[in-house]
Amino acid sequence: MRAMPGQGAVVRVRECALSIDEWRWPLAMRDEAMIVSHWERRRAACPSLFNGAVYLFRDHQIEAGRLSGTLFKTDFRTMLYWRSLPFATSDVVREASGAALIRSADGYLLFGRQAPGQLNSGRTYPPSGVIDADDASAGRIDIDSCIVRELGEETGLSPDELQRVPGYVVAAMGVHVAIGVEWRSALTAEALRARIMSFIEGQESPELDDIVIVRGTDDWTDDMPVHARAFARGVI
Repeated sequence: MRAMPGQGAVVRVRECALSIDEWRWPLAMRDEAMIVSHWERRRAACPSLFNGAVYLFRDHQIEAGRLSGTLFKTDFRTMLYWRSLPFATSDVVREASGAALIRSADGYLLFGRQAPGQLNSGRTYPPSGVIDADDASAGRIDIDSCIVRELGEETGLSPDELQRVPGYVVAAMGVHVAIGVEWRSALTAEALRARIMSFIEGQESPELDDIVIVRGTDDWTDDMPVHARAFARGVI
């Protein structure tokens, strides 16, 4: 595997070129029985989990302002099992996700706290999610599609309400590569939070239960994943 320059750092790139590799993950075949057992335990603890298709990085690099890489298809339960393993035994792949970095008119980021009954309940992060089958077409991954979907599902915001900052913000943290798009709003942080909270409160089963305004490091909390803090450091 080729390592990405800047592991543990945030890098801005002009473009992303992500292709699909029809590679079969040896772990998925070797550990099938343990994957099923692990999934049954996780589902018992969190019944809302759904075993859909997801894509993980097999290879990735940044060169000349361009993130390129190949991803392969697996399923969510296999990815969840892999996450539970010591990272030293899982160095063939990297988790991939798309993130919406929402920035207010007064320059602050808005993160969401995941609602109870979900995989990451209580954790605070930019609206984001794994790359799934809806983002794959004609041998390529459409990361913008992933990010726009997560933006709408979690906050109710649409690209028409925001200004997209050209390029991407990439946070490479250990076995996780998060690809963000920065969106700027004409609303202040407080007004934007109120707008999103109105959407959340109108949902029967919202993914988020709160919106946190991140003005600086004083707003960082222990429930923010490493990549969320990295995005905050790189964008604010």
